[in-house]
Amino acid sequence: MSPMTRLDDGSPPLLRTRAGSVTAERVVIAINAWMAGTFREFERSIAIVSSDMVITEPALAALAASGLEGGISVLDSRTFVHYYRSSADGRLMLGKGGNTFAYGGRMLPVFDRPSPYRELLVERMHAFLPGLAGTPIAASWNGASDRSVTGLPFFGRLRGRPDVFYGFGYSGNGVAPSRIGGELLASLALGLDNEWTTSPLVRGPRGRFPPEPIRFVGSLIVRNAIRRKEAAEDRRRRPLPFDIALSRFAAAAGKADKR
Repeated sequence: MSPMTRLDDGSPPLLRTRAGSVTAERVVIAINAWMAGTFREFERSIAIVSSDMVITEPALAALAASGLEGGISVLDSRTFVHYYRSSADGRLMLGKGGNTFAYGGRMLPVFDRPSPYRELLVERMHAFLPGLAGTPIAASWNGASDRSVTGLPFFGRLRGRPDVFYGFGYSGNGVAPSRIGGELLASLALGLDNEWTTSPLVRGPRGRFPPEPIRFVGSLIVRNAIRRKEAAEDRRRRPLPFDIALSRFAAAAGKADKR
């Protein structure tokens, strides 16, 4: 497999790689968070943010006692969601989104390294599942996800070309929407006229984030306010009005600049 280094203009599409080039009738670009750095016109269409995970050593008895054996998945309703599930060999995986934000849509080296939020994730795991407190952590990692302005994925034709299609912006919720995305992209690539190709999602980005450094600084301010708000709620205390107001910006992202 050779990574694409460039997509030339013109038709039919010509993809360049380090090993050579490929000409195709149609191209589907589905590289999610990497779109912002590869195609600069999408730099403000998504915010790049990490999702971080830890996984335990096998703990079959503890998982059975908590009712989580057999691959059951659980997630909460926080803005930066916790999610966890058991594996086939009796481990527990727990993750949380909304931690590291990338400046300017750049892919950071940390996204290929162990999570810098490992201890925070372990703390939350033990709060949710005290029976795992004595179970060693086998590994941690993190990766980049592509948060769109609306939180919904979007699809379209790259620069209006009739033979190059894209779909991304899953915002960390790609398991179910990616099936819809597959139907949309397949229908577009096949030139079909159906409910998928006429979907409102096939209109490209539905808004843009503010330019840097406003987007980056604002993301950190809102993230920290959400953390303080949720920490207060965990302690059954009323969050500060300032944090409540700032937290609303995450839910109101769809009202951002629509140009």
